[in-house]
Amino acid sequence: MSGEIAVFSVIGIGLVGAVMAVLLRQYRPEFAMLVTLAVAVGIFALSLRWLLPVLEQVQSLLDRMPDFTEPAAVLLRTVGICFITQTACALCRDAGENAIASHMESAGKIAMLLTTLPLFRQILELILALLGI
Repeated sequence: MSGEIAVFSVIGIGLVGAVMAVLLRQYRPEFAMLVTLAVAVGIFALSLRWLLPVLEQVQSLLDRMPDFTEPAAVLLRTVGICFITQTACALCRDAGENAIASHMESAGKIAMLLTTLPLFRQILELILALLGI
C-alpha cells in the first residue's frame, strides 16, 4: 500500500473511531475510552510500518559514519520517548485526566533529558578539548 493511501486509511480509522467514541460517551463512557485506546493503538501499530524504511535509511547512513552511531541511537531513543509520551498523554486527556497527563509529560521530559545526558557530556568534552581546557 502506498504512503498516501495508507495515510487515508489511518485518517478513516481515526474518524470512525472518533465518531464511535463520541456516540458511546453519551451512554457508556467507559466503552468510549476503550474505543479510543483501541483506535490509538491500531493507528500506532499501522504507523510503525512506515518507520521501517526510515530506520533502514538511518542504518545505511550510520554504516558510512560509525562515529555517529551512539549519538544517533540517543536521538532515536529520545524520539521514541516523545512519541510514546505524547500518545499516553493524549489518551489521559481524552479520559479527562489532565493532571495525570501533565505529570506524564514532565516524566517524559525528564526521561528525554536523562537519555540525552551522555550526548551533552560528549559535546561539552569536545568543546573543552577544542578550547584546550
